[in-house]
Amino acid sequence: MLGVYALRVARHGRPTMPRLGDSPGSALLPGPVIEAFYWSFHAPARALVRLGVSPDALTYLSLALSLACAPLIATGRFRAGAALLVASAILDALDGMVARQGGRASRAGAVLDSCLDRLSDAAPLIGLAVFYRGHAAALAIPLAAMAASSLVSYARAKADVYRISLPNGLMRRHERLAYLVAALVFGPAVPAARLTGALPFPITLACLALVAGVGLAAGLRLVQRTRAALAAADAADLPGTRATTRGPDEGERRRLLGGGKATSAPL
Repeated sequence: MLGVYALRVARHGRPTMPRLGDSPGSALLPGPVIEAFYWSFHAPARALVRLGVSPDALTYLSLALSLACAPLIATGRFRAGAALLVASAILDALDGMVARQGGRASRAGAVLDSCLDRLSDAAPLIGLAVFYRGHAAALAIPLAAMAASSLVSYARAKADVYRISLPNGLMRRHERLAYLVAALVFGPAVPAARLTGALPFPITLACLALVAGVGLAAGLRLVQRTRAALAAADAADLPGTRATTRGPDEGERRRLLGGGKATSAPL
């Protein structure tokens, strides 16, 4: 897939993908990788539009697959759970494409997709928490990853409500999924390690710890940026400043709030 996309870029240039923004990648997941996968979904999305498939049906099916991976992961069948998680992620990417290409995009659909995404995020991590329930320290890692995932998504959602543009940053949803799938696929290759004793699948825990640590830091950074932008906008509206200028004009408010446009970056 990456090779085909690279050939396409070399021959015709980088395709326009406004949903991804100017720099969709991060230090942990390169932008060309994200662009290649996103680009590859356009043809299936067009086929689904021609077949008349409902975007909401794809959203519900994506959730069902994500929920189904939880018991597999909880019972140690990590790679089978990862396969369902990948299928769920593909359907989650396709539902929005189908809605936009078929002229069926709506705020109601966006709310449904966003809310069900939170359930889909939690399902595999709950499965991992159940799997590691006999090890208190290990149990804390998937729970911390779940908290980090919620924090990053919620911080971005609140920024969108106030129309604050945030940088892409680390550990957005597609990046978390990539590391989670890697943890489930490669973790069973090392059932145990001398350093971790009887603790099973230490590579899986290491990947989860990365998601948890970086995710929490990224989420707190997003909260800080949102608060700073709102504080600057509120300060510009103080009564003392309106005595001479009657408050900031619309252009100034937009500058303080990052341009006045909600981010389209994945949560």
